[in-house]
Amino acid sequence: MLKKFFCSLFLLCLLSVSLGAVSALGAASDIDKRIEAEEKKRQELARKIAGYRKSIKEMGSKVEGLLDKIETLRQDETEAGQELAVLELQNRKLQHDLSVLDTVMSTEQKKIDELTGQMRHRLVDMYKYGASEEMNLVLASENVFEASRAVHLLQVIARHDASLLSQLQERYQNMDLSRTTMDVQRAQLRGQSQALQAQKNKYQNTIKETNAFISSIQKQKALAEKAARETEEAQKAVGHTITTLMQRKKEQAAKQKKSGTGGGASHGSTDYLAGKGRGSMFDWPVRGKITSQYGQRIHPVFKTKIVHSGLDISAPANTPVKAAAAGEVLFDGWLRGYGQVVILDHGRNYTTVYAHLNSTSVKEGQVVKAGSVIGHVGKTGTATGYHLHFEVRVGGATKNPLDYLRR
Repeated sequence: MLKKFFCSLFLLCLLSVSLGAVSALGAASDIDKRIEAEEKKRQELARKIAGYRKSIKEMGSKVEGLLDKIETLRQDETEAGQELAVLELQNRKLQHDLSVLDTVMSTEQKKIDELTGQMRHRLVDMYKYGASEEMNLVLASENVFEASRAVHLLQVIARHDASLLSQLQERYQNMDLSRTTMDVQRAQLRGQSQALQAQKNKYQNTIKETNAFISSIQKQKALAEKAARETEEAQKAVGHTITTLMQRKKEQAAKQKKSGTGGGASHGSTDYLAGKGRGSMFDWPVRGKITSQYGQRIHPVFKTKIVHSGLDISAPANTPVKAAAAGEVLFDGWLRGYGQVVILDHGRNYTTVYAHLNSTSVKEGQVVKAGSVIGHVGKTGTATGYHLHFEVRVGGATKNPLDYLRR
């Protein structure tokens, strides 16, 4: 590890010797920031999934079923995909570092060739004239002043010779360290590439396993009907979750008011929809084709009749999802059948639900403005493809979002 540290330190020192190297270092820094950001996402995703699985385990047999199996598979798929994103960036960074190091080594070799040429000419001169010529130069001086200048000139030449030798020695040492650094990084790249391929295989296998399980449900009518019933129960559970969280907020607000620690109006009573009426209350969280309307429909996965609690809006993977109106984040986590979810409280008992997200970018209790990015489109939960499932609820009960979305 110490050897690797010094190799990396040396590489950073070399990168500062030219404008091109500085530019390359800036690019490496950008990749480092992206790796850090993706790693934070991975850790946050793992935390949410662990919390969800813990709550499911605590609830026990009440929620064991087909939906839970699908949810677990989707979570594994999402986790594998996020780990894959981190590994791909790390792999790119190693390739970038090797490319920069190769450029630096090429520059060093040119400098060595230049210094070697200078030293070769100096050695030829020394061979031609020998050491006696230096003494003759001093003895041939007509006075002490000229002799002194001759001695000074000889000293300058000697220092130049010493400097050439020192620079050559330093450059050769730098090249040796560069080769060592490159060997270390090539070994890292080989290991990283193997890990990347293994992660790709894991990701593809989780997708295949999920699809195979869903296909087996579709082929058995009884299982499909059971899964559909569980989906309806999951929709009801979201309403229960909302009412429970809203009640908890009210109780906390009441406690704060009683103790005098509320600091003015609490979030529990804030009306973020002031001045807005039905029909213009919310903006569209994403723009795209509506693939499934509110109301009764044929479930796209289980092929059975089911009441659909919101709108499905098609959008490419990782499309930014925006808050339909200003509000407070009531919930940010994983819900059965819904995958990664954000729920916003807008006041006046109105909430909006954003489901099947690939990732979220808010925290519970955070106040967001209308149009703020709260997450990105995914296909977590029981989703057939990339889209946003959007709901409008009043007191936990679902409403047709089209009645509230701005035309």
